[in-house]
Amino acid sequence: MNFLRVCFLFALWNLYSFQTNAQNYHATNGSAYAGAVGLFNNPASGVNSVYKWDLNILSLQTTLTTNNISLQNFSYKDPSNTTLSFKEGSNSYYGHQTLDVNLFNFLYKIDEKHAFGIGFRGRMYNHFKSAPIVASDTISSGYSFFRANRTTPYLDEYLTHNGWIEFNLNYSQVLHENDRSRLTGGITLNISKALSGFNGSINKISYEEFINSNADTGYIITQGGVGLKYSNNYDLTYYSLKNTVKEVLKNSATGMALNLGLEYTLYNEAASDATPHTPTNYSWKFGFSLMDLGKNTFNTSIYSGNFYNPVSNLTDADISKKFNNAGSISEIRDSLATMFTSADSIASKFTISRPTRLILNVDKNLGNNFGINGQLNMNFYSTASYSKLLTRELNLITITPRWETIAWGFFLPIQYTTQGKLWVGAAVKLGPLTMGLHNISWIKSPKDLNGGGYLMLSVHPFNKSKIMSRFDCPQ
Repeated sequence: MNFLRVCFLFALWNLYSFQTNAQNYHATNGSAYAGAVGLFNNPASGVNSVYKWDLNILSLQTTLTTNNISLQNFSYKDPSNTTLSFKEGSNSYYGHQTLDVNLFNFLYKIDEKHAFGIGFRGRMYNHFKSAPIVASDTISSGYSFFRANRTTPYLDEYLTHNGWIEFNLNYSQVLHENDRSRLTGGITLNISKALSGFNGSINKISYEEFINSNADTGYIITQGGVGLKYSNNYDLTYYSLKNTVKEVLKNSATGMALNLGLEYTLYNEAASDATPHTPTNYSWKFGFSLMDLGKNTFNTSIYSGNFYNPVSNLTDADISKKFNNAGSISEIRDSLATMFTSADSIASKFTISRPTRLILNVDKNLGNNFGINGQLNMNFYSTASYSKLLTRELNLITITPRWETIAWGFFLPIQYTTQGKLWVGAAVKLGPLTMGLHNISWIKSPKDLNGGGYLMLSVHPFNKSKIMSRFDCPQ
């Protein structure tokens, strides 16, 4: 199997191997009960929380979207027979996946006008895209791949992976308040360790068909190149779990990023001793936030490089032979060096952007514990750029009707993604536990590989039984 096929399958495996795991906690959008998790959507939301104390013990979420690829023969009872199936014909394939894991995110309202939060978070983004190619589950060799793509003008694709952990420090406070409205602002400082970065690309590789002296058909690579860039944490030698954690953290670059937010709340009635304003009796709530302003810096592996201008008479058989004998990354790099006449080394460090975005949020309180939330997520970057390494979020527009109390809740988020997918999801809150799916078709079967889910476990120690308002605080 040649290098092009290996790259393609590796990209698919990297994107879909996380599908059973669970930043898009749509059930919490605009909710006064979101607590610490609400800070992931708007840093100003903490001071508007119902709870004086909130501890999110664990939350995790995954989202993935793809096209023209599905699971065949999937069964919850016996998933071992599952295979990937590709839509026949020439298609531009893509796959995007996010993973978010949070531990011990804590929110505390100092008083009615000030709050702070802290927490630990692990995050990962994977993006893959190809120019139109012919892919099929019947392709089993380099030769069959080239033969299926003999009318394809060129091969062009990329895979970007960005993974890091972060420690978050949040502060929010009331900026202005009167009897009918309230403006709050918040900021979150992310102190991070960039653990894992990767970018692989196949850059406009073209080829021609030929017939050799034995009347056999083959393919000659005529132009194009390959890029390989990854963090040198993968080159470290590990001896134990303790040593692994210590060495990875020591070798990972430290970075910082910012989240900024505003929330503007409107009330139907002026506040009085008889009808005080609480986090839940608002009429409208408007949110504005700038999230993940920053990038991750990685130490580059010595085996990274850009290779271009193929050597003369480089055939598909030569490529298969060279890579079949390569058993390590260093050997893969050595093989690439023999297939191209030019090679550029990569700088000692490279960067991958965080998913910088603007979030606009509108929340309407319908009364009797019902509400509806609308959210627009606008990414600053497109992952299609080849000049810079970028990541982004996958949701574009989300409408979430909900019924929620302090202990129970039901949510029905309807989501339109950046890739034009329409998902209908569902979530339920059962006391401290909230569970949800981005796409409820997964209940029957995750065959189409579009969707994901989330889980949150939160407790609220030391809280009063009633909802916090400014009338509950000592003057």
